[in-house]
Order: sequence, then structure tokens, then C-alpha cells
Amino acid sequence: MSCTKPRHLTGGTGLVGAHLLIHLLEKGENVRAIYRNLDSIQKTKSLFSLYKKESLYETIQWIEADIIDIPSLENVFPGIDQVYHCAAMISFDPKEEDLVRKTNIEGTANIVNFCLAFDIKKLCHVSSIAALGDLATHESIITEETEWNPEKPHSDYAISKYGAEMEVWRGQQEGLEVIILNPGIIIGPGFWDQGSGELFTKVKNGLPFYTKGSTGFIAVTDVVAIMYELMKSKIHGERFTL
Repeated sequence: MSCTKPRHLTGGTGLVGAHLLIHLLEKGENVRAIYRNLDSIQKTKSLFSLYKKESLYETIQWIEADIIDIPSLENVFPGIDQVYHCAAMISFDPKEEDLVRKTNIEGTANIVNFCLAFDIKKLCHVSSIAALGDLATHESIITEETEWNPEKPHSDYAISKYGAEMEVWRGQQEGLEVIILNPGIIIGPGFWDQGSGELFTKVKNGLPFYTKGSTGFIAVTDVVAIMYELMKSKIHGERFTL
């Protein structure tokens, strides 16, 4: 195991975070991760079993905390030098608008503030292609530099992820080195009853129809590998579409 300072990880009980835990531990990193309740850890533990990495799972330093509960985060950051922020709420239900915005915007603001308070060296924030900008009349391709147009319609989720990015950029202006990733739909094993995993479950159970159109997909193993390499590099102050 590495003698370097621990890497702190939010969202370790989700698809990206759980796979990132495996990747970091395989690289010999010390890892500290937060969880909201013991039940949420079980899927992560099962994923380690799926990959036959049970011994690595036992090395994780788990701390009970919530990104929207500031007091619970106070014991998480001491001794940390890098933070991977994977935690987010994904919902397109209008009834959950307030919670989505609170979790994604306020939660990210809390993480940024703690990074600044504890002189964290670098923050990697997992955003979404939903937070990318809107094409102007003379444009044909959306890039990382495409500007967000608040006058155009966006889902509550997209607005929350854009707002979260604004908090990360605020952190950069205050001296924090940051990286933002904007992945498409992330797919991978282990979380079949939530998020993109439900696509596979529905198909397995006999999905009776599908819609026209297209979108971007990326394997979760590719996402976490890119996160790790970017955090090892000297690159910061940039966002990357995956």
C-alpha cells in the first residue's frame, strides 16, 4: 500500500465511485470514502466480490457522512491531499427538483469549501454532458468551450450539474486545482436497479419498445482510468467530455 496521503472519495457507493475505489486501490493508493448508511455499502462490497477484490475492500477507510450535512464532513478531510467528487443525485422527476439541486449544487459547494479550508491539492469533479453548453446559430458541434445559454430550456438535473460546475470553478478562482469530467451515459456492472444499470435490467426482462435517437455511452472502467491519470498529471483548470 502506498505511503502517500489518502485520497478522499465521495459517491463510493455508486457505479463510478465504487469502480474508482477498485482502480485506486489496485494502484496502491490509500483511500478514504464516505457513506450515508450501512445498507448503501453493500452494493460496493458486492462489486468488489464480483471482481474478486475482497481483500482490497477491507483496506478502505469508511467514514459516515453526507455531502449536504456539513458537520458530518468535518472529520473527513484532515490528512487528505486529493478529492474525487463522484456523489450526485440523478433524477428527472419534477417532485425531486429541490433535492436534486440541493444535493448537486449545495453538496458540491460544501466539498469545494472543505477542499479550500484544508488546502487540498486537487479536486476531480464528475459532471455530465447535461451540463455542456448550448449551440449558437453559427455553431454545429458542442465542445467543452460551448457557452451555457440560461434562456434555453434545461432539465432540473442539467441545471443542477451546471450549478455544481460553477461551484468548482469558484474553487479554482480561490486557489484550488480542479478537473471536471463531462461523461455521457456511464455503463458498467454491479448496479442493476439504478441509473444506467436499469437499461440492462429492462432489456433482460423483455423491454417491449425503444425510442428513436442516439446518445453517448462510456464504460465506467474508462471513466475511472481517465480520472486517475488526470489527477496524477499536472493538468488542471480544464474540463473534458467523455
